[in-house]
Amino acid sequence: MKKFNLFFLFIIASMMLSSCVSKKKYMALNARYNDLNASYNGLDSSMKALNASYQQLDLRKQEIEQMSEAELRKLNTRLQAELAALENSNKRVAELQSTLQRQKQAQQQLLDNIRKALVDFNNTELSAEIRSDGKVYVSLSEKLLFKSGKYDVDPKGKLALQKLGEVLSKQPDIDILVEGHTDTVPFKRGELRDNMDLSVMRATTIVHLLSKEYGVNPKQIVASGRGEYFPVAENATSEGRATNRRTEIILSPKLSDLYKLLSQN
Repeated sequence: MKKFNLFFLFIIASMMLSSCVSKKKYMALNARYNDLNASYNGLDSSMKALNASYQQLDLRKQEIEQMSEAELRKLNTRLQAELAALENSNKRVAELQSTLQRQKQAQQQLLDNIRKALVDFNNTELSAEIRSDGKVYVSLSEKLLFKSGKYDVDPKGKLALQKLGEVLSKQPDIDILVEGHTDTVPFKRGELRDNMDLSVMRATTIVHLLSKEYGVNPKQIVASGRGEYFPVAENATSEGRATNRRTEIILSPKLSDLYKLLSQN
């Protein structure tokens, strides 16, 4: 700025020395100088302001870029954690599906083995099936197992239980529930007060035979009397009542593996 002023004064002085410059022209030239000097000063101030603004903008840009990187790192960390959790969840679902599939296959194999073992008995005496809950149900009629109102098993019934026991004794991974069922005809005989007592005694007798004589682990088997309260047919007919007088042996897979998977965090 000082160099510019000195240079301009030098020009004016040279002009005054080299020629006759009227006072009027000198004043006009000096006014022109002042205008130029003022414009220069204004431009210089504007440039300084623009430079300061640029520096502030550049600083703000760096701050924004730094903030964005920090946010991206934070977002990436969260996404990685969510992805890991999703992968872990998918792994657990796959393990559950695999476990369920193995149990389904095992139940089907168990059913096939039971049907082979009991092939000599007709479908009026017993039936075996997998129901919607995934359990194997072996239903044995009263006429196969017991005389009317009795809870001692007949010889043919013992043969069926023996063959069934041969299969079940090789199945350590199932729970066995023996349920006794009756019709609605009132019953009372000796120590048996009603149909509930009869159903309990029949279930208990079968549990004793399976566990004590036919090799089934007693820790796997439970007796339950259901009386007349879970019919599968109408009790209004003799055929329906005969159907209801049955013993059901319900075979369920042990769920320890599933519980273990479900309990994992």
